[in-house]
Amino acid sequence: MKKQKVNVKLDTDFGGIVLRNTNNASKLLHPLWIRERTEGPADFDTINYQRLYDHSTLPADLKITQCEVTDCDRLDVEFNDGYQSNISLTKIQHEIGWRENPEDLPVPKPWKTGFKFSDHVKWSNLNDPLNLKAMLDDFLTYGFCIMRDTPTERDCLLQLASRFGYVRDTNWGKIFNVETKPDATDAAYKDVALAAHTDNPYRDPIPGIQFLHCLTNDVSGGLSTLVDGIAVADRLHDEEPEQARILEDVIVRYRYQGPSAILENFGPTIERDHIGIVRRIRLSSRVDFVPALDPKTLNLFYAGRRRLNELSNSPEFQISFPFRPGTLLMMDNYRLLHGRTAFDGKQGHRLLQGCYTDHDGVCSLYKLLANGRDLTSVARED
Repeated sequence: MKKQKVNVKLDTDFGGIVLRNTNNASKLLHPLWIRERTEGPADFDTINYQRLYDHSTLPADLKITQCEVTDCDRLDVEFNDGYQSNISLTKIQHEIGWRENPEDLPVPKPWKTGFKFSDHVKWSNLNDPLNLKAMLDDFLTYGFCIMRDTPTERDCLLQLASRFGYVRDTNWGKIFNVETKPDATDAAYKDVALAAHTDNPYRDPIPGIQFLHCLTNDVSGGLSTLVDGIAVADRLHDEEPEQARILEDVIVRYRYQGPSAILENFGPTIERDHIGIVRRIRLSSRVDFVPALDPKTLNLFYAGRRRLNELSNSPEFQISFPFRPGTLLMMDNYRLLHGRTAFDGKQGHRLLQGCYTDHDGVCSLYKLLANGRDLTSVARED
């Protein structure tokens, strides 16, 4: 999206501002909308950019009485209550979609089995902010990243994951071990194959990003599998739009009941954002309970869920890779479904450690790097 010259004109009737670009597109901006974005010294805190006033105290009949574009790509404005300030024309164009914003997150790209993914992101290379931003760009675009040559000391995952966000604590602790256990409280702790699923749909909030870190693996089998939830949801919508819509409409209960916790949460199987992109998949066949709806609705729901499961476990959509000591998988738990092939737990030892963070750490780090900050991990404030 190229930079365009913008004409600015005061709308004397409404008291707002009319922008017009070289493509002859126009936009009328409300005076209160402008006032809430002015950037004078009395408008925003210069450290955290929070407003220094409560916008509910602004006059309801606020109007702009004067406006002038300066040589510095800024717009000086005066309001009918006598207040004068200025605002960045570039920021206005970013917000209304007339110019690309470097802070905008990459648009997710669906992928299937033929997708050529990289499992050669070397951990030490991420000490370069440019490499780190490129890695985050791929993660936000495709929903996962596979890193290698990480340290393999037990519990070092806390430090590794903290590079990208703030580690969540759960009833399993900040770190959980994925290895075969007697009297296992979760199927992940057995040596059986795991169908494609998303983690912890019963938590509120659902963990956004999952990390799996391989410390030891000398068994055959146990390949990790990944599936793009956007791709399978879009395929279901193309094949059976009614089934897809019912999975978006019906609110399902997800429940975990273990020795230390009873956890419940509710939500649709497929969730789209305000522009129609699939933003979250809740697919976990061991913990979901659909409400007692009428038979016609449930027939449609069960057919859609069955087909979504089939697609999620189809070779057409699935990629797989082995975990080796030092491998670190980072995946978007809202978007990706993951699983594994079976392995023989008596043959040797397979130990992964896992943890969860939320999306805000990754998104914040990406935006800071896009603004030219020289960072190699999320920032923390005192």
